[in-house]
Amino acid sequence: MIYKLSRVAAFIDKFGLVKGITLYIKFKFNWFQNIQLEHIKSPFFLRKNTSDIAVFDQIFLQEQYDIRFSFIPSVIIDAGANIGLYSIFSKNKFPNAKIVCIESSLENFKILKNNLASYNDIFILNEGLWNTNTLLTVIDNQLGFSSLSVKEDVNNGSIKAITINTLMEKFGMAHIDILKIDIEGSEDALFFKNYETWLPKVRVIIIELHDWLLPGKSKPFFKAIQKT
Repeated sequence: MIYKLSRVAAFIDKFGLVKGITLYIKFKFNWFQNIQLEHIKSPFFLRKNTSDIAVFDQIFLQEQYDIRFSFIPSVIIDAGANIGLYSIFSKNKFPNAKIVCIESSLENFKILKNNLASYNDIFILNEGLWNTNTLLTVIDNQLGFSSLSVKEDVNNGSIKAITINTLMEKFGMAHIDILKIDIEGSEDALFFKNYETWLPKVRVIIIELHDWLLPGKSKPFFKAIQKT
């Protein structure tokens, strides 16, 4: 009961009395086909009884990515884009930005594609971010759709891996303003090698590290930023 009241209060505090209660009711009864927020151009879809709700809370309710920058970002990479909520938030905050989304899970990718269909200058790839252009296999960590990871599998992998350098070349990027990384442990591979050429071209990195899931995964990241 206390949790329910605190959640209602959080929705009202963030979205206002009427819209907050309306949105809370949608969440309570899993009416996720058409989530519309003020200052967000288009409605989007969430899956019921999944980690999509926690990601929504993180981005739109708790505003964990509402960071003040000393510049207006024009190039954003959303690595581990999931169903696109961070990109939706960023595109509405920075409407002139070019955003490239990378998502390895095909199921997530299908919803990502639909959620971002109404936006211009957003590009989506059903691939995985890695340190070489290779092949990957998805690993289900049994923690929901937002915690699917990948491993290199040159012989049997079904997912294309792509490097930051390849992305920059493919989309004509001379620099990256924001590199958002939430790739469920693959950060150790991304920063293990071949980062020296692209890392100095990144202004801001927003990264979720996964030592809680796979201990030691953050070590290559910290070594790389210390060297660069």
